[in-house]
Amino acid sequence: MTDNSIAQQYGNIVLAHRSGTSIGNLKVNNGGVAWNKAGGGKEIKVAAKDIDGFYWAKTTRGSQLGVKRKGASDIQFLGFREKDVDDVRQALHGVAHDIEEQEVSISGWNWGNAAVDTATMVFTVGSKPAFRIPLKDVNQVQQSKEEVLLEFAIDDTAGGDNEDALTEIGFFVPKEATGFQDGEEQPAKVLHDMIMPHTDSGAAVGDAIVSFGAVAVLAPRGRFEVELYGSFMKLLGQAQDYRVQYDAIVRIFVLPKSHAPHTLVVISLDPPIRKGQTHYPHILVQFPSDEEISAELEISDELFEAKNQACGGRLSKQLEGPAYDAFARTLRGLANSKITKPGQFRTEDGSGYAVRCSLKADDGYLYPLEKGFFYVHKPPTLLVYDEVESIEFMRQGAGVLSNSAKTFDLAVRMKHDQEHVFRGIQKGEWLNLFTFIRQKRLRIENLREAEAGPSGPGLPVDFGADIDTGLAQLDATGGMMDDDDEEDADFDDGGGSDDEDDDDSELSGMSDADDEETKKKATKAAAKPKADKPKPEKKRAAPAAKKETKKAKKDPNAPKRGLSAFMYFSNAKRDEVKKENPDLAFGEVGKRLGELWKEVTPTEKSKFEEMAKKDKARYEKEKAAYEKSGGAGESAAAAPKKAKAAPKKAAKKKEEEPEEEDDDDEEDVKEEDDDEDEDDDE
Repeated sequence: MTDNSIAQQYGNIVLAHRSGTSIGNLKVNNGGVAWNKAGGGKEIKVAAKDIDGFYWAKTTRGSQLGVKRKGASDIQFLGFREKDVDDVRQALHGVAHDIEEQEVSISGWNWGNAAVDTATMVFTVGSKPAFRIPLKDVNQVQQSKEEVLLEFAIDDTAGGDNEDALTEIGFFVPKEATGFQDGEEQPAKVLHDMIMPHTDSGAAVGDAIVSFGAVAVLAPRGRFEVELYGSFMKLLGQAQDYRVQYDAIVRIFVLPKSHAPHTLVVISLDPPIRKGQTHYPHILVQFPSDEEISAELEISDELFEAKNQACGGRLSKQLEGPAYDAFARTLRGLANSKITKPGQFRTEDGSGYAVRCSLKADDGYLYPLEKGFFYVHKPPTLLVYDEVESIEFMRQGAGVLSNSAKTFDLAVRMKHDQEHVFRGIQKGEWLNLFTFIRQKRLRIENLREAEAGPSGPGLPVDFGADIDTGLAQLDATGGMMDDDDEEDADFDDGGGSDDEDDDDSELSGMSDADDEETKKKATKAAAKPKADKPKPEKKRAAPAAKKETKKAKKDPNAPKRGLSAFMYFSNAKRDEVKKENPDLAFGEVGKRLGELWKEVTPTEKSKFEEMAKKDKARYEKEKAAYEKSGGAGESAAAAPKKAKAAPKKAAKKKEEEPEEEDDDDEEDVKEEDDDEDEDDDE
């Protein structure tokens, strides 16, 4: 989409689609329209060259903008104010289509006229449109003598959180109906033939185009037979079956596992699969990396040509090669989606594309991709860089990185106030992650400490005077990306056609030589043995004074902090969870309580929130009284005196004691860290 000085952007705009509604942001200008779901996920982009017209109508939920597409069904955006029509018309000036203002029929009549406009069926009452049906959502069309029945696809993503969903609608077409006269053909047959070419009816029935048997699926867990049809995918398991419409597939990821002979094909969905209270926004299909396949698609020439035209000729009837690659490419062609593979990031040993770590209580792998982080596998988590607020490198359990730490943590804070902490990353992976994150121009909160490396304070990493990190260009040679797949092109906020998917020649980053030089310098600084450091002679008074310095202990008479709503819920449910699950470990009990908390209804949750609110008021009241009475004054006043006397006491003690060997100041570091932790708790 081209930039325009009069471009308009609107928030809280609802995209109406088969699976209910989604809220997001809409941008309009003379290059077309682009809608992005709030928080990431589904994206809709329509370039000006693909637009056939606009219409504007007043509805019960504000005003609605309809976009007519060439050769495709209409898209409807709701949530505008009535006065927004002039601004939208000005922003779309130059698209060669004016906005037609329409009046919606509110008579409630169920008789009128039906017409097929491109791939949308419009039902009008008294020359006013009553409703529109995108014909791509029609799964079956059946015709009797005077009736046409439309059946809609029902799958495990349809409806989202809605309890009710439209499954079918019937139209009675009498013999005397006007507008459906075609020789001796019955009017109902004429309407049936008008609808059929725009639906997936022929593709939704019959045998599967191709099947992949006994495939291991990590989420939802189990072994499934995966069948691909013309308009949907089926996962057939022993205890559970899943059906997914292709229009719910947002993107496909191909992620090779590090140090394991398996490759994951991740299918991202919006809306997600929903079974009971469990949602699956990502389907994780695992293939042995060395498994080969040779098969041919059982597909008609008409459907093959239509699918190939939609996906740019990337669907092949003959499948040859690794099973994971054949599956991903076939699904891409049938669903008209895109494939993302690892880009330039490599692990310390150069053989992997992901670092091992843990999120919450589960171990997994973090893949730094070109447009976002992807963590697999419990829970599968996609963090798009555009939604990242900041990143912090930190030692496990406390602030800055230290010499004694063998691992470090990576905290990713999102713009919508969510935080994801990836724990237990090996120390050797620090340099690659730090360099990669700098290239992506993401904000690092503790940049000075992070530049010093995983060994703590020291010389910062020297990137060289001529290197502008994040701006230099790097050819992605030798990577996993194919020539026909751009890494994460869908995540770009700007416009552009799908042709961008073919270009991966340039990526942000350093040159190979500069990156290698940086690695050598930082690795040398981090791996330098402690014994090479010259020992100080008889100058131990300052460290000893630091040892003697103690933080003021917390007053036992100080008021207790208020509990959160979740803590009140945990206290109420903990015994019940232990009784129902006697074999659960302590950590697993907490995890189970967290899962139950997510399922609590707003009504029940408000009870615990009210308890937390009262406890917070109690704490603030007691704290004010405590401070007023001078409860903390004595310890606060005594602290400076103790700190002042500590150096003299330490120096005197040092003169009386013999000189000791400098055995790596681990005890000093540990005691300092303990003091910091105690201070944080207070």
